[in-house]
Amino acid sequence: MIRLFSIAVLTLLSISLSAQKKNETVMTIGKHQITRDEFTANYQKNNTNVLDEKDKKTPEEYLGLYTNFKLKVIEAQALGYDTIRTFIDELKGYRAELARPYLTDVSFNDEMVQTAYYRTKHERKASHLLVRVSPEDSPADTLTAWNKIKDLRNKIIAGADFNDLAFQYSEDPSAKENKGLLGYFSAFQMVYPFEDMTYRTPVGQVSEIIRTQFGYHILKVHDERTTRGEIKVAHIMKMFPQQASDETIAKLKLSADSIWQKVTSGADFAEMAKKYSDDKQSAAEGGAMNWFTPTNMVPSFAEAAFELKNDGDISPVIRTPFGWHIIKRLELRTTPPLEKIRADLESKIKQNPAISKYSDEAFDRKLRTEYQLKTDESNLNKLIAVAADTIQQKDWPNTANSLKNNPLFQFAKKTITTGNFIDYLQDQKISVNTANPEHELRTLLDKFINKELLAYEDTQLERKHPEFARIIKEYHDGILLFNISKDKIWDVASTDSLRLQKFYDNTSKKYFWNDRFKGWNIQAKDAETRTKVETLLDQKEMEKQELTDIFNTPTENNIVITDIAVEKGDDPVVDYFIWSGPKPANFDETTTFVHGKIYRNEQKTLKEAWGLYSSDFQEQVEKEWIDSLKKKYQVKINKKVLNTIPTVE
Repeated sequence: MIRLFSIAVLTLLSISLSAQKKNETVMTIGKHQITRDEFTANYQKNNTNVLDEKDKKTPEEYLGLYTNFKLKVIEAQALGYDTIRTFIDELKGYRAELARPYLTDVSFNDEMVQTAYYRTKHERKASHLLVRVSPEDSPADTLTAWNKIKDLRNKIIAGADFNDLAFQYSEDPSAKENKGLLGYFSAFQMVYPFEDMTYRTPVGQVSEIIRTQFGYHILKVHDERTTRGEIKVAHIMKMFPQQASDETIAKLKLSADSIWQKVTSGADFAEMAKKYSDDKQSAAEGGAMNWFTPTNMVPSFAEAAFELKNDGDISPVIRTPFGWHIIKRLELRTTPPLEKIRADLESKIKQNPAISKYSDEAFDRKLRTEYQLKTDESNLNKLIAVAADTIQQKDWPNTANSLKNNPLFQFAKKTITTGNFIDYLQDQKISVNTANPEHELRTLLDKFINKELLAYEDTQLERKHPEFARIIKEYHDGILLFNISKDKIWDVASTDSLRLQKFYDNTSKKYFWNDRFKGWNIQAKDAETRTKVETLLDQKEMEKQELTDIFNTPTENNIVITDIAVEKGDDPVVDYFIWSGPKPANFDETTTFVHGKIYRNEQKTLKEAWGLYSSDFQEQVEKEWIDSLKKKYQVKINKKVLNTIPTVE
C-alpha cells in the first residue's frame, strides 16, 4: 500500500514538474512573459526543414531574431494596431479559412492515401473542353449545356480533333491560347472531380462527361510519366524591363551569349553569377535558387531546368518573360517514400471534402453527443401548435411571442429559447407555410441547432486544438509585424528621399563598379566613313554633337553614336575591342567600333546603386527602431531555461 502511494506521488510530481518546465519563462519583454513552450515551438518551426543547412540556428543564435520579432509585435499592440478594423477583418478572414477543416468530420482510409500517393508520384498530361454552367442555372440551361458537351464528345469519338474543337467551342478563355492543353499535373493541383476523372481515364482516351463548380468538362489524357519532383538550380540572368525595345533585348542576348561561352568553356559558374547576374538575390549565393517544382516556377524556366539530365549540366541561353537565363542543374529530388509524406497527404485529404467524403451530418451528431444536446419537446410542441393554428394567416411568429422565453434546447451549459429560433427564421426570411408545419419546423430547428453548435465549436477551437491556436497566433503576430514594419521601416526607407540622401552623404561608400568602359559605340554607313571618323577622333577629342554635325546631313545619317558604360562581359562588342573577347557572330568590324576609355574602381552614385543603398538605409532605420524599443521594453533572458532547449538537428 505504501509502495503504491509512493508511486502515485512520484507520478503526480513528475507530471507537475513537466508542466512547470513547459511554462517556465525563458524571456521577459517589459511586462510580457515568453514561456519556454512558446519559444521552443517557434524555434523548432523556423529551424526545421530549412532549404540550406547553414541557415539552421542554435536556440542562443535564434534568440536575437525572436526578441526583435516580439519587440515589434508588442509595440504594435501598444500602439493599437490590433484594434484597427482592417487588421480585425483580415485576421477574421484568415481564421475562418483555417477553422474550416476543424469544423468537419473528415474520414479517410489507407486506400485514399495510397491513391493520393500514386497520383503524387505520377503526373498526367491532359487537355480539356469546358461548357460553363453554374449551380444557379435553370434546369433548361443546364440541359442545354449538357446536350452541347455531349454532342462535342460524340464528334471527338467519331474522329474530330479534340484540341481543334476545344479551340472553337471551349468556354475556358485560355483555350484560345492553348487549344485546351493543360500540360502535366498531379494530385491536389486540380479540383478533385477533374483530377479523379483524369486518372481514371486511360491514356490516349477521351473521358466521360464530368461536372465541377465551373460546368461540364470532357478531357483527353495524352500521357503519364513519373513526376519530375523538385529541382535546385543556379542561374545567371540578364533582366530586361517588360516594355524593353527589341534593340535592348537583342543587346542583352549578346551579353548572355558571351557569358554562356565562358561558363561552358570552364569559367566558374558561381563566380560568373556573382559578377554578372541581374538577379542580385541569387547572385549573392552564386546563382543558387530555392527548390522548385514544374508547377511553381515560370513554365519556360521550369521546362529548361528539368530538361537538364545530370547535376552540373548547363542549359543554352533561354528566354522567359523576365529576361535571358543560363541555368545550371545542382540537384534533383524525386518523390519521397510514402511514409515520409504520409502525414502531409493525410492533411491534404482532410482539407478536401470531395476526397474525404466529408459529412456534415456526422459532425453534427458528434457535436450533439459531445455537448449533451437536449431539446425541450414540451416547448417545441407548444410552438408547433401555435404555428399549426395560425399558419394560414402567416403571422404565427407574432402569435408565438408569448412563448419566446421558453427554453427550446440546451447544450454546453447554453440555453437557446423559442425566441432565438423565431429570430433566426425571420432573419433568414424563412416562412412556414406548408401543409405539414410540424415536419418543416423540426427540419428548420435541426438546421438552427447545427448552426448554433458550429458557432459554439468555433469558439472552442483554440482550447481544443493547440496547433490551431498556435497558427492563429502566428497569423495575428505576422499581420501586426507586417503592418508596423511597413510604417516604421519600409515606407520610411522608400519615401523619405531626404533622409536617404543624408544617409548616402554620411555613410562610407562601399558600392563600386568593376573596371568599366565608358564612351561610344559608333556605327558608320560604310568602311570609308568609319576610317574618317576614327582618324578624326585620333587627332582630337570631340563632342558627340560635333561629330554628328560633321558627318550627318538633314536627310542622311552616316553615323549613329550610342552612349555606353559597360563592365566586362556586358557588351560583346566592347569585349571584343577592349578586352580581347571573341568576335560576336555576324558582327561587321569594318563599319562599327568603340571609342572611350576604361575607368577603374569608380564609385556608384546613389541613383546607380539606389536599391543597395536603400536596403542599407532600411537596415539602419530598423536598427535604430529596435534600439529604441529595447530602451522602452526591458529585455531579460533566463539563460538557465534557455540552456534546457535542445538544438534542432
